[in-house]
Amino acid sequence: MLSSSNALTPEMLVPRIGDYLVNRGFITIEDLVDALATQRELEQTKKPQLIGQILVSAGKIDQSILDQAITEHIIDLKDALETSNKRLESRVAERTTELEAALKKINELNELKSNFISNISHELRTPLTHLKGYLNLFASGDLGPITKDQNKALSVMNRAYIRLEKLIDDLLMFTFAEYEEVNITKSKFNMIALVAEIISTYKNSTPKRTIYLRILPEETSLWVNADQKKIAWVITHLIDNAIKFSDPNTRITVFLQHNAEIVKTTVSDQGSGIDKDQFEQIFEPFHQLDGSSTRKAGGVGLGLALSKKIIEAHTSRLNVRSEVGIGSQFDFSLKRLII
Repeated sequence: MLSSSNALTPEMLVPRIGDYLVNRGFITIEDLVDALATQRELEQTKKPQLIGQILVSAGKIDQSILDQAITEHIIDLKDALETSNKRLESRVAERTTELEAALKKINELNELKSNFISNISHELRTPLTHLKGYLNLFASGDLGPITKDQNKALSVMNRAYIRLEKLIDDLLMFTFAEYEEVNITKSKFNMIALVAEIISTYKNSTPKRTIYLRILPEETSLWVNADQKKIAWVITHLIDNAIKFSDPNTRITVFLQHNAEIVKTTVSDQGSGIDKDQFEQIFEPFHQLDGSSTRKAGGVGLGLALSKKIIEAHTSRLNVRSEVGIGSQFDFSLKRLII
C-alpha cells in the first residue's frame, strides 16, 4: 500500500510542473524557489511531497488551478508526442524510399554486371573454337610436319586454351547461378567410378602430381542420386585448388567415407592452408586469398562460390577445415543409395 504522501496523483505524470506554472503566470519565480527549498527539506525528513502539493499547501495556488495546469500540460505533452511521432514516421518513410531506390540501383548494376560477363563469355567462345580447331590441326600434322620444339610449344598453347575455356565456363555458370537456382538433373551413379575417372585425367594434365583415392571402409561401389556432371565439376575444382595451393612434393588425397545413409567426399591437401578468419570470405564470388598482382595461383575466384551453390542445391553443405602451414580439407556429403 502507498502512504498518503506517496499516493499516485496526476501530477506524477507531468515533468517540471513548477516551470509550467511560472510560464502560465500562476506563480512567481520566488514562489517556485521557496517551494523547491521546502521540497528538499521534506526529502531530508523522509516525507517527500510533490511541488504542486507544496504550492497548494502554502496557499500559492488553488487545487483547481493545479489540476487545470496538470491537464493542460498533459494535453501539450500528448500533442508534442503526436507531432514527434508524425515527424518520425515521415522520416522513416523518406529513408525507406531512399533505401528502396538504392536497392533498385544495386540490383540494376548487378544485372548489368551479370549480362556483361555473360555476353563477353559468349563472344569469347567463337574465337576460342577457331583456336582449338587449328591447334588440333597443327598437333595432328594435317597442316604439315612439326618439329619436337614446335610440338612442345603447341602443348603449352593447348594447356592455355584449356585454362581459358575453363574460366569462360566458370563465368557462364556463375552468371546463371547468380540470379537463378542451380538446375540439378539427378541420376544414379557410382561415386567411386566417378572420382577414379576424374583422378585419371590428372595423369595427363599434371603428370608430376599423383592424386590418391582412399575409400573408408573399403568398398567396390558407392551409389548416389545426384547431378553427376555438376558433382564432377565440384570435385575437379577442389582438386585443382589443392594442386594450386600446395607444393608438387606434397600429398593430395580424395577420401570417400560412407555409412548406410551418406557418402562423404573429402579433398585433402598439405598446402599453405587458410586462416580461420577467411573461411567465410573464400566462398564469396571473385574472392582471392592472395589478391596481389604477384600472386602465384590463377583463377578469377568463382570456383568455391559455384561449388557452394551446387552442393547447397543438393540440400547439402560444403565444409572447410584448414590450418595455416598444414593444409586444407573440403568435404560434402550426399545421400547414399543401397543397390
